[in-house]
Amino acid sequence: MTISTERKIISVVGATGKQGGSVLRSLIQNPQFIVRCLTRDGSSGKAKSLRALGAEVAQMDGFDDDSTLSAISGSWGIFINNDYGNNELVRGGQYDQDFGNRILRNAAGAGIRHVVFSSQPSAEELTDGKIRTPILDIKAWGEAWGRANPAFTTFTPIMSSWYMEDFLMPAFYQGFGGFPLDKDPEGYLTLRSPLIGGEENVPWICIEEDFGDLVHGIFLNPLRWNRRTVQAVGDIKSWAGVVNTFSQVTKEPARFIGYEDPAAFPAFDKPELKESRDVFAFYQMRDGEIFGCGITESQTAAALKKEAVRAKGVAGARESLMSCAEWFADIFPNHK
Repeated sequence: MTISTERKIISVVGATGKQGGSVLRSLIQNPQFIVRCLTRDGSSGKAKSLRALGAEVAQMDGFDDDSTLSAISGSWGIFINNDYGNNELVRGGQYDQDFGNRILRNAAGAGIRHVVFSSQPSAEELTDGKIRTPILDIKAWGEAWGRANPAFTTFTPIMSSWYMEDFLMPAFYQGFGGFPLDKDPEGYLTLRSPLIGGEENVPWICIEEDFGDLVHGIFLNPLRWNRRTVQAVGDIKSWAGVVNTFSQVTKEPARFIGYEDPAAFPAFDKPELKESRDVFAFYQMRDGEIFGCGITESQTAAALKKEAVRAKGVAGARESLMSCAEWFADIFPNHK
C-alpha cells in the first residue's frame, strides 16, 4: 500500500483575528499542512507578516463569489469564523448573506472536503422565537446549512464562549465593572455580570494558547469529529470563581456582583453591549447550558489539545489546556 505524502492545504478565514490567528499559528507548525490565509488585501503589512510565518496568502473579497472561489480552490480543508458586524441586511434575518456564511457556501462549490466552522447555538430556534439574537443566530444558520450539505465529507462546528483575553479588552472590563484592571471607588477590582443560570459553569478558553490547537486536532482526524459539536473550553469557573482565583493568584482585593435579571444590568444600556442582554436571557432559559448541546465540558478540548501538540512535535510544549489561574499568573507576573 502506498501512503500519500502530499501536503494538505487548509484555508483559514480571519487569520489576522483572534481565532483565525490561533489556528494559523498551530497548523503552521505541522509539516503535513500548508496554511493558506485569506485576506482582503494581500499587500498589507498584516499579509506580509503572515507570509513571514510561512503561510500562503490569497487575496479575496468574501462578498464576491468569483474571488472567493479562486482563493480557496484546491484546499483540502477550511476554517471559517464569521465576520459578524452591524450589517443591517444580515441583522434583519438574511443570514445567508453574512460574510462567513457566503464563504461557507463557496467552500461547498469549490469541493472542499473538510470544514471546521466557528459556531454558536440558535437562540431563536431553541427558544421557539422568544429570543432572537443575531450574534448567535448568524453562526447557527451557517452550522445548520453546513451540517445538511452533502458536498462536505466532514463538517465540524466548534463553539467558544468567554475568552480569557476578554479581561484585557476595554469594552469588556470597563462594561463589566473594571475587573481585573480598574478599581472601583471602594478600592475593589469588581466584576459585575448577569448570571448564566444553572450551576453557573462559565466556560473559559485562552484563545491564543489553545483554540488553534483544538481546530488542529479536529483536522488531524476529521472523520472522528464529523458533525460533532466541539466545545472550546479550557477551564470552567463561575464568575465568582474566576474572581476568587484572581485574588488567590495576585493577592489583590476583588469581588463579584451578580444580577439575576439581565435587564437590570446597567452596562446593557450601552449600544455595543445591548444585544448581550438577550444572550444572557437565552443562557438562563437553558439553565446555563450555553452551547445548546448538553452540559459544559472540557474533556473533549483536552484530548484535542494533546493530539495537536504531539503532531507538532515541539519539544517541551505543554499538552494541557491553560487554566484561569495560570493565565492570571502569566498576565500579572509581578504577583507571582
